Amino acid sequence: MEDTSQAIAGHAVFETVIGFIGIAWSEAGLTRLFLDVPVDLTGVDDFRLAIYDAARKLAFGETTTYGELAKRAGHAGLARETGAALGANPVPLVIPCHRILAAGGKIGGFSAPGGSNTKEKMLAMEGVRVGPPPPAQVSFGF
Repeated sequence: MEDTSQAIAGHAVFETVIGFIGIAWSEAGLTRLFLDVPVDLTGVDDFRLAIYDAARKLAFGETTTYGELAKRAGHAGLARETGAALGANPVPLVIPCHRILAAGGKIGGFSAPGGSNTKEKMLAMEGVRVGPPPPAQVSFGF
């Protein structure tokens, strides 16, 4: 039997899927995509269940920080643990961990292929810009 565990070459396939989801979001106006999708989280501890539930309540284009999400989930002061829980998210997109930012609004980590670059692209599809604003004028053209 052929080993397919390394079938995805680079991140191209994952980025293509993210692109298709972005098209669905923008063309169909799916701002609460996956909200009602039932998720089997059997075996997940109570802390992670609370974090995942709080993350699912974030609206399309809404972001928060790891610390604030921990607080909303009833676990104030556990920002790092919240990041670890989201890093173990068994159903990304359904539990939208890409909407959680590091302190100060920085992009933070992301466990999907492409890391924080993928996270930034997903947020951009939701109309969220992370980081400094683009320059007002790139060149004078002469």
